[in-house]
Amino acid sequence: MIIMNSEPVLIYSPLHINHKVSLDCPDQPERLDEALEELIDIVTVQDAPNGEEYLPLFHTPDYIHKVRTICNELGRGEINTIIDNCFSQSTYQAACYAVGATIEAAKYAQHARRAFAFVRPPGHHAWSDKEGGFCVFNNVAIATEFLRQQGERKILIIDVDLHLGDGTIEYVTKTPNTSYFSINCAGLWPHGDQDQFERCENIFLPSGTSDARYIQVLERRLTKTIERENPSIIAVSAGFDTCVHDSNTFEETFGGSFNLTSDSYQALWKILDRSLIPYFAVLEGGYDPLSIMDGVESFFNRE
Repeated sequence: MIIMNSEPVLIYSPLHINHKVSLDCPDQPERLDEALEELIDIVTVQDAPNGEEYLPLFHTPDYIHKVRTICNELGRGEINTIIDNCFSQSTYQAACYAVGATIEAAKYAQHARRAFAFVRPPGHHAWSDKEGGFCVFNNVAIATEFLRQQGERKILIIDVDLHLGDGTIEYVTKTPNTSYFSINCAGLWPHGDQDQFERCENIFLPSGTSDARYIQVLERRLTKTIERENPSIIAVSAGFDTCVHDSNTFEETFGGSFNLTSDSYQALWKILDRSLIPYFAVLEGGYDPLSIMDGVESFFNRE
């Protein structure tokens, strides 16, 4: 076990703004930049590198080619919508930099430093061969496989997004020395029942869950999972669509919500700090800029 040291780092690429989406898509560029304006005085920002070279760690060649081709064939201002995923001319590029940011955050964790990959598009709904849920490439799965190939003994992925990370589950169920723990809202896409998968612990709480219940589950279940799995590094899919601000804005859109505040996110980071296991985080959901601001600020400012 390693004690995390030094100030945490936020890894970000302004190129995300070129990933254009339709007006009715919750994954608007402003959700990052409006939050960053409020956070800029309390965080150390590092530019994200291009992570294109790492895509094959999880995604199939055909899928990578598909995304690149869709984007290359679009003109300026054009948007191609596939179910709930939007592709524009620069989506491929933006998604590659999201991967690069997450790889960089994982490298920081290897050196016992906390880092937050502040990215869009998000990733945990992306399967090896298909997009989904606003996600193009699975940032956390790619970073986890990078760490595994670097010789990390075991990686635990903790997913605290409102929605289950079905793409990440595909990765974990096929990959030794990895495991997955999630707390999600019951009844929501993509899996609304108590489906369990190999090396995965999925907890579904009712819509309307607030801090007291959520923190209780973290303390009772997550602490035991970390002790049982004993990972060498922890990766956090940090979705802040669980925040009360998202509940106020998007509950009808998603069909359910949690009512969490920064108290729940502080509780998560404190559990990880107590474990003395290196960890990093990558942004998933969170579509009201206030939700992202509360969530990311909790990572940098411990109470």
